[in-house]
Amino acid sequence: MNNIRKTAKRLTLALYNIDEAYYASEKKKRLSDAELCIMYALDDGKPHSQKEICDEWLVPKTTVNTITKKWEAQGLLTLTAIPGKRREMQITLTDSGKVYAKTVMAFIYRAEDKALSKALDKYSDTFIEALEFFGASLKEAFEEELKDGSSQG
Repeated sequence: MNNIRKTAKRLTLALYNIDEAYYASEKKKRLSDAELCIMYALDDGKPHSQKEICDEWLVPKTTVNTITKKWEAQGLLTLTAIPGKRREMQITLTDSGKVYAKTVMAFIYRAEDKALSKALDKYSDTFIEALEFFGASLKEAFEEELKDGSSQG
């Protein structure tokens, strides 16, 4: 296995390890992956459209819609029509939704803070910039491969 293949495998395994950490926390908090993504998006205190959450967090539109309808019925959020947009809704946490988010997200944020503090002590912010660059480059490379038809083997 050449060096690039070994490095790609290490990176992929590291990303799966990160996913597993979140997955394990979701199970303990009884949130689905999609619910965690939506709560993470909404807990920044800003309103978000359903489309924005779908695009940014890669959660299917029907899943976002199902979860937001459920949480709206529970009084955790409000859905408001966006002026000029026919079917797009803006999502905002209610006061009880903010309390719920703080409760659900608190241990995740503490764990992230601990892990990032260690990582930033050792690598500064460069490792995040490198990961962001790799993510954008990989997305671009996959799009090129699919466009060129090179994905046929």
